[in-house]
Amino acid sequence: MGQARFLIVTRPARSGTGRGEPYTAWRLLSANNRELGRGLADFRDEESCRQAVLRLRTDLDRAVAVMRRDQPTSMWGWRLDVDGRPVALSARSYRRQRECLYNLAQFRAGVLGVDPAQVVPHLVRAAVRDRTELAGA
Repeated sequence: MGQARFLIVTRPARSGTGRGEPYTAWRLLSANNRELGRGLADFRDEESCRQAVLRLRTDLDRAVAVMRRDQPTSMWGWRLDVDGRPVALSARSYRRQRECLYNLAQFRAGVLGVDPAQVVPHLVRAAVRDRTELAGA
């Protein structure tokens, strides 16, 4: 059986933000490639992102879960805070609180199940702005 893994992705600068530099972020994927959660911070490079993932793994026992329920949709989500600082967020919203809690447990287990030596960038991708770029035109 496979295990969860961190996906470290570098993306181009966000348009309209005034930031002209690419940013790097992480996501935790399950063995079947479903996103379990994602980091809240953007990083300047892959190494600083990798270090944040390793810190999360070390600090997970101190992480406090914050459950939230969106009032208009009644959907549930979670956030993890370490020392009062938000570090991770659920990848999606859930109809039932128990589904949300289950996902949080899967996220925690996934973080702990990842071998620290395996926390490396798995994929570096950039957004394609125009389909002609795909054709090489």
